[in-house]
Amino acid sequence: MFQSNSQTLNDFNESKIIENIQQWLGNTSPECPLGIGDDCAVVPPEPSAQSLISTDALVLGKHFDHSITAEQAGQKLVLRNLCDIAAMGGYPKYATLSILSGSNLSIDWLHQFYKGIKATADTHDLKIIGGDLCQLQDDQFQAVMTIIGTATKPVLRHTASIKDSIYVTGQLGGSILEKHYNFQPRLSEGQWLADNSFASAMVDVTDGIAKELNFLTDRFASIQIDLKSIPIAESAHSLADKNSENPLKKAFCDGEDYELLFTLKHSIESTQFEADWKQRFPQTPLTKIGTVIEKNPLANIIDSETQTPIDDFKSFDHFNCE
Repeated sequence: MFQSNSQTLNDFNESKIIENIQQWLGNTSPECPLGIGDDCAVVPPEPSAQSLISTDALVLGKHFDHSITAEQAGQKLVLRNLCDIAAMGGYPKYATLSILSGSNLSIDWLHQFYKGIKATADTHDLKIIGGDLCQLQDDQFQAVMTIIGTATKPVLRHTASIKDSIYVTGQLGGSILEKHYNFQPRLSEGQWLADNSFASAMVDVTDGIAKELNFLTDRFASIQIDLKSIPIAESAHSLADKNSENPLKKAFCDGEDYELLFTLKHSIESTQFEADWKQRFPQTPLTKIGTVIEKNPLANIIDSETQTPIDDFKSFDHFNCE
């Protein structure tokens, strides 16, 4: 990645690096004025749709390390951003990408990074329409993507109602073994939930459900969870056994699962909904894990079996990590 025996960014001027990026992206980056080439990209309006805009970063030493390839790192950056669009029930359209790097970064590594960007963007019909280059100290690397999507019925956080059922897709925990860079954004699932007005609130599981569950309701409601129903990933069990940890805690707190956590409107019959889901998304497991209840004065998240607070699980926090 940072090499002294091959060409690095230091061997090129900014114009040449941008020229290389345009070549690497090919038709993934449209022609100017929609694509690279002006001070701003000129994006056509989307009639009868609302715009969705989100930003995610990929930082060396934080979100990835040298154990994964440059192509896998590029893939992860795009997938992380797509998950934000999925959590709103949206459709991805455009993205900008800014690279902040030490000048000793290998140009070959950067090429492979953009290869991962292009392949993943093409898979989801996402166009890269601009970005920026910025020099950092040697041996440092960050990439920041801003993604733009559309939705006719975007699903928000904090908008669940009393008696709504709580569901999660996939399995949780142990993502560090591979899933943190090799996952599928639940775009089709989120679009189906939004377009049919099934979900009353939705969020993607980035920092662990111990944190994300709190986003589903406002301060006037609480959440009741059936701990036995939590879908724990096999990798979470493996890591828990290895480190003498509770696998349930790993499912709650590991994060980077990139699954959808949502509430189903209580007016919708859950048995029929689950049958429709299984028919439409047979490869995406779906689990009901709880219910939105009246505000409990003891805690926001309650164990459905014991009716006691679930407060011994702490999720990931970017600025107060334990």
